Amino acid sequence: MKITMICFVLPYPPNFGGRVDMWRRIKAFSSIGVELQLVSWFQEHPEPEDMAEMQKYCQKIYLIPFKYTIFFLARRIIDLFTYPLEVTSRIVRGQEFSCLLSEVRSFGPDVIWLDGIHGGYIATKLSEKLQIPLLTRSHNIEHLYYRRLLASTIDFKSKLQRYLSVSHLETLEKNLLKNSVFFYDISADDLKYWQSQGFTNGRYLPPFVEFEEDTKLLSKDDVINHDTMYDIAYLGNLYVDNNVASIIWFITQVLPIIRSKLPKIKVLIAGLNPVTKIRQLCEAEGVYLVINPVSSGEIYKSGRVLINPVLSGSGVSIKSVEMLVYNKPIVSTTQGISGLPEEAKQYFKIAEDAQSFAHEIIESLSNPHTVNIDRSLLESLFSSQAIEGVVSDIKSIIYSGSQPSEGKENPNI
Repeated sequence: MKITMICFVLPYPPNFGGRVDMWRRIKAFSSIGVELQLVSWFQEHPEPEDMAEMQKYCQKIYLIPFKYTIFFLARRIIDLFTYPLEVTSRIVRGQEFSCLLSEVRSFGPDVIWLDGIHGGYIATKLSEKLQIPLLTRSHNIEHLYYRRLLASTIDFKSKLQRYLSVSHLETLEKNLLKNSVFFYDISADDLKYWQSQGFTNGRYLPPFVEFEEDTKLLSKDDVINHDTMYDIAYLGNLYVDNNVASIIWFITQVLPIIRSKLPKIKVLIAGLNPVTKIRQLCEAEGVYLVINPVSSGEIYKSGRVLINPVLSGSGVSIKSVEMLVYNKPIVSTTQGISGLPEEAKQYFKIAEDAQSFAHEIIESLSNPHTVNIDRSLLESLFSSQAIEGVVSDIKSIIYSGSQPSEGKENPNI
């Protein structure tokens, strides 16, 4: 079986939630013998070692640079009358699309797999031109997620950007899901939403956990070891509005309460491409910033208490799933556990306001303990074996001959 995967960002290195989700899926497909062609976009070409790692699992890789020429920016402005902002940067036309089409045709995929809807334009075009089925991985209810980001944005520049992100997004998202033979939702809660909207082609596909040497469940001695470098640790991308807002809230509202009881605690904030405000806040005494970490495992191992202070969002917080592997106290908002199976939520300390969030952290630091998370439960909830169900779906599509209608075009895709 062959799959061409259209990933909205490079899946490697897996240093934030979306990349982790895609990368583990790539490895899961590869582990059961699926041949993969990866198509994705990049700001800077991957380092040779990163390319080599991706080539272990992907037989073909086709990378598209983001462009900043005057012509391309002018074309994007025109496209904004039809597509959301993040889609306009990923539209490929003319000779460039012909080259991509030739590469995909040569690979001969059985299906096109769209991972993240912002690559939907070329995924749809490839599906139509090659007359092969389209499958979509849904990371969020994107139009609701971006509306929340718009509502929480304050400065004019960010508000304009978010407005352009929301524009046409609901139409595009619904058309993509409707035109997919199946779509695979990261969240059971989000899937129920789509079912209430009349969609019957959705499937639940959880994010996967890995139990490698660097992400094994830690022992009691590891968890309560007072030589651990930081008292509190957070990992997430540090440029998306909801993550930025959550870190600002934690450092300005929660941390002062904690310091009133535990004045010498050390806090680690780690993640991808921090905005200026995050960099400034992390200059405070006892707050440490790690930019673009290579290993999520090292970050989570270095903290005594792990946190997810996210205040708004959609889908599933991959960081919450990741943190479960480490047998450490986890303090989260309700939003941080949204979309998780009920069996997994029992392992989180939940707090909604600054006072209770600080209290849960203080309690966890003052009374070190293991959480004793059931590894077999995690494996049953987030096992990569779920990919076998996807492969069975694809086989049923191939054998039934399901494919897009001849010449079908959608003006909003």
